[in-house]
Parts: sequence; structure tokens; C-alpha cells
Amino acid sequence: MSRLARAFTLLLVSGGLISMSPACAEEKLKFEEYQDRAVTVLCDYLKIDTTVPPGNEARGAEYLKGILEKNGIEAELFETAPDRAVVYARLKGNGKKKAVILLNHIDVVPAEAKDWKYPPFGGEIHDGEIWGRGALDMKGMGVIELMAMIMLKNSGIELDRDIIYLGTPDEEVGGEFGAGWLQKHKPEIIKSAEFLLNEGFPIESDEKGKAKYWGVDYAEKSVLWLELTTEGAAGHASMPIPGAATYRLVRALKKIDDAGPNFRLLPEVEEYFKKIAPTEDETMKELYASIDSSIKKKEHSHALLSDLLKSSMLRNTISLTVMKAGYKTNVIPASASAQLDCRLLPDVKKDDFITWIKGIVDDPTVKLSVLEWNQSDPSSMETEMVAAIKKVAAAEDAKVPVVPVIVPWFTDSHWFRELGVQAYGFQPCEVDKEHFATMHGKDERITIDAFKKGVVRMYKILKEVAASEAK
Repeated sequence: MSRLARAFTLLLVSGGLISMSPACAEEKLKFEEYQDRAVTVLCDYLKIDTTVPPGNEARGAEYLKGILEKNGIEAELFETAPDRAVVYARLKGNGKKKAVILLNHIDVVPAEAKDWKYPPFGGEIHDGEIWGRGALDMKGMGVIELMAMIMLKNSGIELDRDIIYLGTPDEEVGGEFGAGWLQKHKPEIIKSAEFLLNEGFPIESDEKGKAKYWGVDYAEKSVLWLELTTEGAAGHASMPIPGAATYRLVRALKKIDDAGPNFRLLPEVEEYFKKIAPTEDETMKELYASIDSSIKKKEHSHALLSDLLKSSMLRNTISLTVMKAGYKTNVIPASASAQLDCRLLPDVKKDDFITWIKGIVDDPTVKLSVLEWNQSDPSSMETEMVAAIKKVAAAEDAKVPVVPVIVPWFTDSHWFRELGVQAYGFQPCEVDKEHFATMHGKDERITIDAFKKGVVRMYKILKEVAASEAK
């Protein structure tokens, strides 16, 4: 090609008159520059206190809107309540396929500064780590998504899908003024999308930061809060009453506790355990490799239950969280109650589980009521989005598997799944057990190295699933 022809081609590309191929586009991008910019953006973002309650997420939304607009991406704010807002931006594709939503929440849980090594809203860097409430949950992910979107825009790649950026408030307390508000007032945004990426599960790593596997949260457990109530005669505690409300409640709770873990294995969960088995120590490696038989042997229960997160995928869980009875030591109360936080596997129906609880208690005088029920349906693991994640992972290290994960917590993904969007929780950063424990705890932080890798990985995943010539 002559010098004149090369110059003319460059002019066409820079002016947006022709689209670049994904390969050429990647040459145009300088990953390190975007990674460094992302670190600066996250540090400044962490300095904005969006603790809920009260929230004040509008300040965070305005900050994200400013970053998007400085990079040539038009953004809007939707006020959902006083001082609370959603930030919405859309990078247009050619419309051949439905959009991808990049979802993140702006609010964070409270942090007690006195308990932290460094200020929770300082956005400071120490020893190669970015410190601050929200670094992992989930302002870090929000910046990764934002920077990947900017990279796609600047690459000049033609997209078959729109890329939608949504930063929402209120997630940590239910999402009614965030994702729930969008579902009610802006359903057309959600329905225009096929896929969604949100918080959920990271790339689990060892203590040295080496990736063990990429966990893709395709499902969340359904939330069922129950209350057990007993009533009976009241009286002086010096004269015990047979069948008093307190004793009947305690007996009911003991029966539930004694019922055991009742392990059950979904096909995706079996895949998870068998694929991660090689990354475990010798004892767990053997148990996980034969998980289908391990769960049937009582002698293995203690070992399987030792990992609270992993074992939650093998069973419906019940946590006793609230107990109420009595007001004076020498008075037998007329009523007693207990609240249970139950998390159900995706294929379990509420009424079936309640019937099981009633059968275990086996006492018609124990009243059972439902306090909360949020059902979460799973997404498919056989989609273009999952294939894109697997391709990016394999290109990086073919020995590190991508595995399906069911998480025990609840995120805003359910609002979108309810309208037909295939939602996945996946944070493309290495996170070890020590750092994972800082979410909702003290000293929350993310390593700069993992965060920077996450920026590039997110860009590559989006390019793979959305670029016209990605296939």
C-alpha cells in the first residue's frame, strides 16, 4: 500500500467512515493507559461516600456520568428518590443482535473507620492495593465495566450489539429504588438486552494471586424468610408449665437443626466440583472429584460443610437469626417466635420447602408464616456470553477452567432475569479468600494487578460477544 493510500485509510478510520477489524482495533488501543486511568477513576470514586442508608448515590451517579461524557459517551441520570439516581449510557451497535447490559450498584454497606487500617472512604493505594469500601463490592467492578465500554468506543470496532451501562442505587437494601425502579419505569431498557454482566463471583485465586478457576454465577439461591410462632399459657416461672410456648419453640428448632444437611446435587454443581477438584488439597480433591458419591456418605459431611460457600451449592440452607420471647426472668411468656433465613436452590419450590419444614417440626401448634420470598430463576450456561468468557479464559490459560456457580446471596440480577435477560455474575479479577472476606467486612481492598487485568478481560469479553467480526 502506498503512503498516500495508508494516510487515506487512516483518515477514514479516525473519522469513523469505516469500521476497524477487532485485530486492528486492539493495536490502536494502549491497554496500559486505560488500566492506569481506571485506577485513578476508582480511587476518586471510592472517596464518594454512598453508604446506604441513606444512600446519596446521586453523587456517585454524577461522577460516573462525568467520566462517560468526557470520553464521548452520552449519559443520563434517572432520579429514583431524593439524592438517589441511576446513571444510564448506551454505546450503539448496528442492531443485528440484542444488547449487553453492564450492571453495577453505586451504594455500599456501612464502614466503621476505627476498625480499618486505612480510611474506608480514602481511596488510597498501599502496598499495591486499592483500599476503600466498595473496592470489591462493587465500585471496582463498576469502573471495570465503564473503562471497558470506553475502550470499545475508542477502538472503532463495529458492534452487532448495543452496550448498555447501568449504575444503580439501593442494591444493598433490596433494589426497589434502583434496579426495581428500572424494571417498573424503564422496562424497555431491560427488554432490549439479551445478556447482563453483574457482580457475583470472581476468579478464585490462591494466596499468591494465581488463578484457580473462573467462576460464573449463573444462578442465585431464592430467599425465603420464615417465622415460627408458638403460644400458650403465661405464669410464674417458679411453677413450670408443661408445653409452654418457649419449650415448644425450642423443640421445633431442634428438630430443624437435627434434620441434617440433606445434600442434593444439580448437574451444574456437579460440573463445578469436578472441575475445581484439581485445585484443592488432597483430601478435598478426592471428595470433590467424586462429589456425586461423597454427598451420600455421612462421614464426609463435616469435610464438605467446612467450606461455607462451596457447601451452600449442595443444599438448601437454614439460618436461625432472630428469637423473641419473654420480658422478665421470673415470668413464663405466653408467646415465642423465631425467624429463619432460608436460601433455596434454584429448582426448589417455596411451597414444597414449607411442607418439608412442617413435616420436620410435626407440631400443628407451631404456626409458620412467610416474611419474605424472592425467587431467582437460573440463566443458561449455553449462551454466547458464556462462550465468550470461556474463550477469553482459554486464551489466557487453557488449564484454568470456567465453572458454573450458584451463589447463596441475592443481587439485582433477579430484576433483569424476571424480564427475560440472561444474567451472569462475574468479576474478571483474581480474588483470594483473605480479600473475599473483606466484602461487607473491614479493610476492603483489591490488588492493582488483579484490577488492571479485569479491565482488559472485560474489554475482551465484550469484544468477543458484541463485535461484528468477533466470530
